[in-house]
Amino acid sequence: MANLDKRMHKREDMIKVMECKSSQQSNQIIEFDCVISNISQSGLCLLATDALKNGQEITIKNHIFPSPRIATVIWSKEYNGIYYKYGLEFK
Repeated sequence: MANLDKRMHKREDMIKVMECKSSQQSNQIIEFDCVISNISQSGLCLLATDALKNGQEITIKNHIFPSPRIATVIWSKEYNGIYYKYGLEFK
């Protein structure tokens, strides 16, 4: 069977709670908790209860990063209106 994964970098599965910040259209900054389900050099997969839009930038903060990282939402999937899964790309 062919490998259909088109990612440039290998993903590392993990479950890590992070602090995330996002600015909305009203320039209001929203802070929320999120969970990383996997990560690579170029991005990560994030789980959250907050709705984000494709193209939206968020700041991710946790002890695994030497400083906060900025990432852009590339894709999203909603699960029964309870939580969301996001594909993010680092800037």
